[in-house]
Amino acid sequence: MSKIKFHVKDELGFCTRLNDGVSGMTVTALADFCGTLQQAITQLLNRIRDSSPIMNELPESLKSFAGEEWRLITNNEQNSLFVVDELCHAILEYYAIDARKYKGKQVAINNYRMVARAGLRVFIWSQTGYSPYTLNQEQLALLNSIPRLQEAITQLQSQIQNLLPASKANYIPPGWNAELWNKLPLQDKRHFRFLHRRRGFRPDYRTEVPLEELTEQFKQKQKDELKTAVVEVSPEEKQRLEALRLEALKLLREEGVEND
Repeated sequence: MSKIKFHVKDELGFCTRLNDGVSGMTVTALADFCGTLQQAITQLLNRIRDSSPIMNELPESLKSFAGEEWRLITNNEQNSLFVVDELCHAILEYYAIDARKYKGKQVAINNYRMVARAGLRVFIWSQTGYSPYTLNQEQLALLNSIPRLQEAITQLQSQIQNLLPASKANYIPPGWNAELWNKLPLQDKRHFRFLHRRRGFRPDYRTEVPLEELTEQFKQKQKDELKTAVVEVSPEEKQRLEALRLEALKLLREEGVEND
């Protein structure tokens, strides 16, 4: 069974049980609220706990709580002791109305009136169906605009994605039809990427040459260019090679004469 959750404002001395809204105050917070000392509240709570539900001499505002459990057990790490809200109100009423005059009585009176006003407002809310979480017109308009804003965000993300450079693995050189490009073998894709980078090659779709033949033509052209680069020799290089050849022949002849 899952633990009951509480919303605890321990630094203020308040807590609320989230599943039903039952709330409470610490003894210190209740004492401050009633304008009295913490010790006085503790003594009054013990008196209420030890009183008989049938026969007791408690003030009228506290009689119904005689012998009842007044603690609100929470699971907060500080293990703070909270007095249940109904008894807090009854104790506040006692100090504001029934108790003899004491130094902080006006504090209790003021807070009792404040709670009465707030309680009446909440009661009227229960009759009219109003909730403090009810959205006003401006908030409803913002809520209704969320789908439109989400669509705008999606479009912007798509536009940004189109502006980003494509990854090298999926890069299609300019001029290529995507459907045609996807039919190419991986090796040919690398080949045409190289041609685009080095020579700015772009395919000419005006020709009726099949793609396979076009690929082979470029491969053959590359081979021919490689052969030409190897075979072609400058006149100066030819002269140097000829001189080396003659020098080698001369050395061979001289070696032949010595051997004879």
